[in-house]
Amino acid sequence: MSNDKQALPGHETQSHEMNCINCGRFVGAVSKCPYCGAKVEKRMSLVAVRWAAVLLATIGLFLLYLMAKYREIPVVKLGDVTPTMNFAQIRIEGQAQSDARTFRNGGMGFTVSDGTGVIMVFMSPKQAKDLAASDRVPKAGDKVNFAGGLSVAEDEASVRLISTKDFQITRAPAAAVRLANITDAMVGKSIVIAGKVVDVFPPPANTKRPYALKIQDDSGEQTVNFWQSEYDQIQGKDVLNGAYVRLRVSVDTYQDKIQLKLAAGGDLEILDGPPTEAYSSPGKKAAATYAKKKATAATPARDFSRGRSVQSNSLSVSEVTTALDGKTVRVRGRVDSVKPPQEGTKQPFAVMLKDKDAALRVTYWSAVDEVIPVKPTPGTLFEMEGVVEVYQDTPQLKVKSGYKVKLVDDAPASAPAVDVSRAVPVSSITAANKGETRVVQGTLGVPRALRGGVAYTLTDDSGSIDLVLWESLVPTDVLGALAEGVKVAVSGEVGEYEGQLQLKADRGYSAMVIP
Repeated sequence: MSNDKQALPGHETQSHEMNCINCGRFVGAVSKCPYCGAKVEKRMSLVAVRWAAVLLATIGLFLLYLMAKYREIPVVKLGDVTPTMNFAQIRIEGQAQSDARTFRNGGMGFTVSDGTGVIMVFMSPKQAKDLAASDRVPKAGDKVNFAGGLSVAEDEASVRLISTKDFQITRAPAAAVRLANITDAMVGKSIVIAGKVVDVFPPPANTKRPYALKIQDDSGEQTVNFWQSEYDQIQGKDVLNGAYVRLRVSVDTYQDKIQLKLAAGGDLEILDGPPTEAYSSPGKKAAATYAKKKATAATPARDFSRGRSVQSNSLSVSEVTTALDGKTVRVRGRVDSVKPPQEGTKQPFAVMLKDKDAALRVTYWSAVDEVIPVKPTPGTLFEMEGVVEVYQDTPQLKVKSGYKVKLVDDAPASAPAVDVSRAVPVSSITAANKGETRVVQGTLGVPRALRGGVAYTLTDDSGSIDLVLWESLVPTDVLGALAEGVKVAVSGEVGEYEGQLQLKADRGYSAMVIP
């Protein structure tokens, strides 16, 4: 007689393997009765099917993983991107329309076009470092191939790079161009220029203006702009002023004027002498060249960073007193005389700066004179930086670096850039004078950064007016000489903005510092 329990009423038609042998209830495919806990023996075929299902599910998940990891991300034309593709991963094959720019957080961005559309590409700080380390930072004209994640909002779209491992780049050849041959036809392209650095103008403190590097070759001069992030990347920036350099820049325009932009500090190479060979991988020789220059440099290091210990504003000759003994100052004045050392002696050069009735003797040695780009001559306006020393109760300035001696204006005092005799009181300017040229003189207030320029409040004894100076009109060396508290004479056109009268500085040397 069987020990199996009889099936409960209504369970008679179920298979024997589907009922619990202890309580007779239907238990299905489980191996343990959920009612009484007794073990339920199953057919081998049922057990095999269950394990086969588990195995097939595992294999399926593994295959899905492989497909997700190794599948080819489809190439998508930028003209076909729609809002429904938000967050999609796409592959882009196109050409960089601009040099990659480094942001303040260390990230990077550039625009790319595939012929059907243009999109902005963003990279994280770590990705930017990886591309810089492998010399794959995009320049204008380079062909790129990469995968990114789309971000689409209405008619605006951008893409974020997924991985630098998959970022492919084919460098576009950059032609070497003389400065005088740069034309509007080169806008949007990368070119190579070489020459001597005439001056470096750091941005005034608390402004959003870029650095300006003035470079000169045998055909002319050009100014290259770059930001603090690019300046920090330059190898050998302490010997930059007066050095021969080769750099790759992109050509752009701003307010109908050609602009040259340096996208990365590694694209600037400091040379041992005047450039004689074609452009080849700027930045790769920079470290070695810098090390050699640093070992043999005869002049002290120059720091253009914003945290300088030197006073930001130039002093007039009359402001240099014995109280400044031992301090480093920057002084501006007209050269009255230049006395070179007598042959066979160890005397220094002696330059006499004058400002009205005040005079200041400036001295420096022959090694300093050798690196001064433009030598002081009587009648010219110069700016010199050095240490104040007191000799026989009289202050004098000792210059230790030729890079600290800069020409401000080569026009003699008798022919100033702005005719101050035409100056009118600020209060006399009214709305009826809009479109007319006026000359005013006064003291500058706190600078306000504009897109493409800077604005100051200019105040005289009668009132104040907004002074606007556009970078496309006013030379960089003029802008670099202006700062809060400086007294200036300016020639400009009277205008109005949002109901407020303003004076827009004329093109060229329309502003000058006055004592």
